[in-house]
Amino acid sequence: MKNFYDKASSLLKKIVEKNYNISLGHPVWELSSRQKFGDLSTTVSLKIASKIGKNPLEISQKIKKELTKKIGSEVEKIELIKPGFVNLFFSKNLIIKALEKIIENKKDYFKEKGKRKVLIEFVSANPTGPLSIAHGRQAVVGDVIANLLKVQGDKVKREYYLNDAGRQMELLVLSVKERIKEIEGKDYQIPEGGYKGQYLKKIASDYIRDGKGSDLYDFCLSSLQNLIKLDLEKLDISFDSWFSQKRLIEKGRVEEAIEFLEKKGLVYEKEGALWFNSTKFSDDKDRVVRKSDGAFTYFASDIAYHYDKCRRGYDKLINLWGPDHHGYIGRIKSALKALGYKKEDLLTVVIIQLVSLKSKQRMSKRAGTMIRFSELIKEVGKDAARFYYLTRKNSSHLDFDIDLAKASSFDNPLYYIHYVCARIESIFKKTDKKPDKNFSKYLEEPQELDMVRFLLQFSLCLQKSYYWLEPAFLIEYLKELAALFHKFYEKVRVLGDDSKKTKARLNILQATKEVFYFGLEILGIEPVKEM
Repeated sequence: MKNFYDKASSLLKKIVEKNYNISLGHPVWELSSRQKFGDLSTTVSLKIASKIGKNPLEISQKIKKELTKKIGSEVEKIELIKPGFVNLFFSKNLIIKALEKIIENKKDYFKEKGKRKVLIEFVSANPTGPLSIAHGRQAVVGDVIANLLKVQGDKVKREYYLNDAGRQMELLVLSVKERIKEIEGKDYQIPEGGYKGQYLKKIASDYIRDGKGSDLYDFCLSSLQNLIKLDLEKLDISFDSWFSQKRLIEKGRVEEAIEFLEKKGLVYEKEGALWFNSTKFSDDKDRVVRKSDGAFTYFASDIAYHYDKCRRGYDKLINLWGPDHHGYIGRIKSALKALGYKKEDLLTVVIIQLVSLKSKQRMSKRAGTMIRFSELIKEVGKDAARFYYLTRKNSSHLDFDIDLAKASSFDNPLYYIHYVCARIESIFKKTDKKPDKNFSKYLEEPQELDMVRFLLQFSLCLQKSYYWLEPAFLIEYLKELAALFHKFYEKVRVLGDDSKKTKARLNILQATKEVFYFGLEILGIEPVKEM
């Protein structure tokens, strides 16, 4: 069915381009909200109608006629619904063939090949303290987006940008100096705007024991970077590259980027400062890149950092930022255009909203004023933390329900999904019969075919999650699949007296297992084989 979807998408694009001279982006087909509306649905007729001023139903009729010529034998029917929906119903033959391919190729059936070279930058928290629960959400979302990109054939590199230069690092070092005085029994005072978390006492103690004689700045940075890495390892998250802002500055990359803009006449002096003329590139105002005291701004470093990313030859840049960076998107995109990178979709910024904890028991704040996300992992476990961080869309605030994440009941969606995996494993242990794709043709019951239909939607779910960079779509799909499987299991006897039917239904179980296991693998969650 994956091949059919690609075929149907390509065909629809060609029909629209030929008849209406309109190019369609991905995706052109959507999963139907209910089975009575078919397996795939498209609203392209409505979009075309709004542009050319014609009746959308007439456009749909023309699309249906051309689709029928090309793929009529592979679908049960093509249905039109006012005001202009086009719905496809897969034929039984198409469904069975796709099921056979899943059994034969396993998770490889759902993978794509050879697309873009992508750099995804996420978390990038200042190395001045442990990661918060909000950073934890960015870490999990970024890691799963990277997994989705790889499944769709992209070559992906994960990068963490270390903001290891500037005033916040100076305050960190000064704060540790004061903690050293405290440990040595001297008078101490945390500087205004400094860091007060208890983790600084450990860094100070470690420095007294192991670091004396070494540079305190380097010791603090190394200690905090290791702390961040340890926190990330608790979620099985690692990075291919840790990119240093300090090294970027020391190598003269910031000066190089600003000089490049100067040569193009895109910076000017005003009130002793140097300004980037970003309004030429649709930004709302010009931006300072070098202050009157001669120091470069953070924005100047960010220009240089993104300039460096582009020069490394990536086809696509993806940044995950917190909600406080929303207004920063336009200025970075304007800088890329000024640097000569005019491709509109070169950079995508995904804004990850904040997280609140919901629990009957209050968690302590041992790291100062925040709850560390390592404490959350300790409370609910790695898999539950990853799962619940992904249960809402990136743009939605997340209420992390700790009690639900820990619950061993069907109210807990992750437990519900794990129960399906364990139940399938249990059924296979009870029989010596093996799945055999040659017996799929004996599937006839509505519950059987509906189950297979939904399994085939997994490919489309992956593509949807990929194009929108939304792991929450995958979570919702697995939840729906779990609910459908439990209904299927209650109504259909898998291990029956009819050997042909049993083998056919074991095929459904095998395909279901492949989808769940691969879906959980993308999410970074271990399947449970017995409960």
